[in-house]
Amino acid sequence: MQFKHLTLAAALAAACAAAHADVPLPVHVLSSAETGALSGMSYLSPANQTFHVAAVSHGSAYNKATIGVLAQRKTGTHAAVYRGTPVTSPALYPTGPSASDMLDFITTGDLSQSWATMTADGIPYLRVTGFGEFMADASASWNTRLTLPAVGSREVVLRFVIPPVSVAGATEQEGIAHWRARMRADVLVNGYPAWSTEALRLTLDPKIAYSNLNETIVLQQFGDALSFPTNDEDTPLANGGPNNDSGPGNVSNASTKRTVYLSLGRFDANAVVDLSMTLRASATSVPKSSGLTDNRCKYSQQLDRYFCSRGSVSVDGSAGEVPRIYLLP
Repeated sequence: MQFKHLTLAAALAAACAAAHADVPLPVHVLSSAETGALSGMSYLSPANQTFHVAAVSHGSAYNKATIGVLAQRKTGTHAAVYRGTPVTSPALYPTGPSASDMLDFITTGDLSQSWATMTADGIPYLRVTGFGEFMADASASWNTRLTLPAVGSREVVLRFVIPPVSVAGATEQEGIAHWRARMRADVLVNGYPAWSTEALRLTLDPKIAYSNLNETIVLQQFGDALSFPTNDEDTPLANGGPNNDSGPGNVSNASTKRTVYLSLGRFDANAVVDLSMTLRASATSVPKSSGLTDNRCKYSQQLDRYFCSRGSVSVDGSAGEVPRIYLLP
């Protein structure tokens, strides 16, 4: 099986010459037939190619202790970090966290928690969550430098897995907030963007109408979209589609795991290629208007508890789904 690509210059020239033509780019996702041709071929992975990994975590919450950014860079072992306020020391991914590691907003009020792990073999785990007025951010990445063989040019194909992703939130009727949850993944080749995906879910104009919560929850995707159980950018209802089908009961449902085979183009003998991948999870809330504080948790003296809206993101990696690098003749 042979794969055909244009150089970047040729692709740009062709695009200018025929703006409406179907012009292949040097970097593209392989078809099923092309992917099948890789079966049984040897590849490089963190088992026989040096991978450097990193994890970063931070967050903030109203009326809670300020916490700084925590970052780790490792080679040959996991990079795993956590930041939370109020300050706690829960178990880290990939072994944790457990349900008991999650802070209780009912008694705590506004809070933020962020976990980030990239394992030594390039498997990401992320979780961010917060209640009330908060910001939570976590990222995990890997990087490797590849030197091509001394004889002949090679086509480089990178295989990676985007684990199931949840971008979610919940609006509390007694403590309404405008929450947002976002996950983005980027693949870079020699520092230039080669592939990306992004999923953003948010609530629009939540309010009380006739004593009931009224809101519209929207999922938007950018780049190479993931497959979620709900899709708010599909065929409009007027044309036979479900239109906006995100609702309070299904926003936590995760996307389907995505395995991508990405051809990076052909490189000359002895070429040095830097490859990296970063996944970032972030969640936050904002007030209805600048300068307001309506996104904070609301405390009930009568019930002796807080009422809070929430935003959260999770990326649940799985053992064995390591990056692979194929060098094709």
